[in-house]
Amino acid sequence: MKSIAVISHNYPSRSMPQNGAFVYNLVQELGKIQNIVVIAPFKITDVFKRKGKDYGPESCKVIRPLYLSLGNRRFLGLNLHKLTTWSHNWARNRALNSIVNKPSLIYCHFLSTGISVTPYVKKNKIPMIIASGESSYSHIHSYYSKQEIVDFFDVTDFIICVSASNQKQLEKLGYDPRKMKVLPNTVDFTMFQPKAKDNAKKALGIDTDKFVVGFIGHFIERKGPNRIIKAISLLNDDKITLVCVGNGGALIENNFTQIIPPVPNQKLPDIINAFDVFVLPTLSEGHCNVIEEAKACCVPIISSKGTTVETQIENGYNGFLINPLDINEIKEHILILFKNPELRKKMSNNLRLDRGGYSLNARAASINEIIEEYKK
Repeated sequence: MKSIAVISHNYPSRSMPQNGAFVYNLVQELGKIQNIVVIAPFKITDVFKRKGKDYGPESCKVIRPLYLSLGNRRFLGLNLHKLTTWSHNWARNRALNSIVNKPSLIYCHFLSTGISVTPYVKKNKIPMIIASGESSYSHIHSYYSKQEIVDFFDVTDFIICVSASNQKQLEKLGYDPRKMKVLPNTVDFTMFQPKAKDNAKKALGIDTDKFVVGFIGHFIERKGPNRIIKAISLLNDDKITLVCVGNGGALIENNFTQIIPPVPNQKLPDIINAFDVFVLPTLSEGHCNVIEEAKACCVPIISSKGTTVETQIENGYNGFLINPLDINEIKEHILILFKNPELRKKMSNNLRLDRGGYSLNARAASINEIIEEYKK
């Protein structure tokens, strides 16, 4: 049975079990019905990182070709980003060539991966499907020539978008809308489900009478954890605590935040269930995965209007939509839920009613139908 090659730069490993949870979960579902080979290029420097527990059961063959990452800067006139890209592409192509029988289809996560694979696809006449969930496509013309983008669109058979916004942006870039379909990310509802909140708080060492605000993501400006910290600082109430899961940047120092380093996806439900509200004042998203995970655990959400999050949250029903740059607005909506346990309960019940409407295996089945249509 010929394989489907899934190529992703973001896939979990023992040293980075938190990476690529949604890619991993989808691949495990597809692996039940297809012969999947995952190609996940791996930085040489990451080999030396401390290895934790396994990221979860693996039903697919995973190839991790090593490449040298030199960053995005210039050094002595050399464009280190180009050298990194060359090393990454060489490693990935070496892995592709190691597959004895050429794949019957290549499935790439994100445009940048698909563009870099285009020469291989063109040479070997292999169908290619792209999964697109970028928060923005503004970088595409900065990194790739117009001809590279044209060639990529020519050899791409189909693009799966996680939101209507993705589809519209890709259409503006020149891709045929008839060869796209919106299939939002979803979660494994058997993994992400509501649990006893007091027990979840105790497991994190938090008093059960504390009001827990939760954040999960990179500690960067776009995601907005420091805006949450500023908002809670204005509330100045020692009954409110903040749990931030992630890394990648500096948080404003304070006495109410508990930082949890990134964890494997299967450990997130226990953490999310300690939250009284999940807050993500993000500036842009493709389709926010962690919001779907919080919703599945029936935790009310506060997140950003003017973004694709508007398709995930119904204002006043399962959460609130706010201006992500307005600290006072973030503060006021945290305060509303802090002061109104009955409203929190109502929103949680609404989320419970909506659970399971669009499952991971249903999404995998839809994607498999597209794969079957195009594979050789």
